[in-house]
Amino acid sequence: MRISTRSLSSSKPVTLDLFCGAGGLSLGFKLAGYHIALGVEKECLAAQTHSYNFNTHCYSGDIRELTDPASFIYEHGLDHVDLIIGGPPCQGFSRVGRGKLRHLRSDPSYIHDPRNQYYLEFMRFVKVLRPLYFVLENVPDMQYYQDGDDGTLLLEKALNFLRNELGYLVDWQVLHADHYGVPQTRKRLIIIGNRLDQKIQWPEKTHEGKPVTVWEAIGDLPIVTHNHRLDEIRYEPRCRLNSYQRVMRKGAGNILYNHQTRWHNEQDLQAFSLLPEGGKYANLPEEYKRYRDDIFLDKYWKLYRDRPSWTIEAHIGKDTYRHIYPSRVGEPEPPRTISVREAARLQSFPDYFRFLGPFTRQFYQLGNAVPPLLACAVAQAILPGVLAGMEERQCQPQLWYEDAAHDDLAGQVILAQ
Repeated sequence: MRISTRSLSSSKPVTLDLFCGAGGLSLGFKLAGYHIALGVEKECLAAQTHSYNFNTHCYSGDIRELTDPASFIYEHGLDHVDLIIGGPPCQGFSRVGRGKLRHLRSDPSYIHDPRNQYYLEFMRFVKVLRPLYFVLENVPDMQYYQDGDDGTLLLEKALNFLRNELGYLVDWQVLHADHYGVPQTRKRLIIIGNRLDQKIQWPEKTHEGKPVTVWEAIGDLPIVTHNHRLDEIRYEPRCRLNSYQRVMRKGAGNILYNHQTRWHNEQDLQAFSLLPEGGKYANLPEEYKRYRDDIFLDKYWKLYRDRPSWTIEAHIGKDTYRHIYPSRVGEPEPPRTISVREAARLQSFPDYFRFLGPFTRQFYQLGNAVPPLLACAVAQAILPGVLAGMEERQCQPQLWYEDAAHDDLAGQVILAQ
């Protein structure tokens, strides 16, 4: 069954998520009232997690294999998409400032890193499918990255193409996740575009100066030790739930998924117990240091209870030493690093959202994800514009498809009415 423009006149915006991962962006947009119709993700387990949680198809493969985007969505039951969202891989974007760009021009491997070219695939889908809106997210350092031997910045190049070649009104900002209720000091670069000539709307900061803290996020979760490997346990809260915890528990019943932890040796566990909140490897007594503390200054890093977490990154799939659980002497919490579910809480994934695969890969999926509450804030800000565009297109469908890149698809859309 295909979704026609007529049937969508009063329904949710149809959304395609490219480079969707486990579904951080998708979940945020779903919470804001969008329909997540289709995902594309190269990493198999992340694609499985996405399909499981959104009950929709997620194409597992390299996006470069999808040479005809219009046929691709049509084969999956869609006549069109209202919105394209996505976060192209960003591992190749080095953490550099503008002052280093001159030096980097002499480094061809940096300029032509293939991991930094996936944003072109995102723009290819926008060019062909002509969504009303698109939202692209990436690391803040994308704004400094040089793309090409002439010194042109990638962001500038992308914006010029979207504006001048595709005719989209485009704007970008770097948003702080903790300003929107995420218990984590994470920054993301967000690019929003529309072809409706509407002013780009950005979300209002709801938590600036009053962020959700680590303990407000995870303090209710059941006590577990290191090396806890049950992927499904009974949820028995340790305290009366606060507003953030109630949001996280909504729809989860009495089951808790993914509350698994890593194994640590005795020396590690003793070191964890000695660290104060916010303490790092360099603060340990010498007998507990196995590495040079001038190189591995923050090899260990214990979370503060009364502050947001620092950024959770993909490296958490390898170890969690930089996110040590904030246990205290004299209290029942044993020394360990955070669990998968605790990392999910710090990313603002609700407890009903289940991550699939070995728990180390669950960590990896979390580290690569966009915090859903940040995504939800962006989605809510642009929703009125998206709905207005859907209504306008419904009234004059022929005007919206006269420039479609796939003539057969355009004809099928109009005939479907």
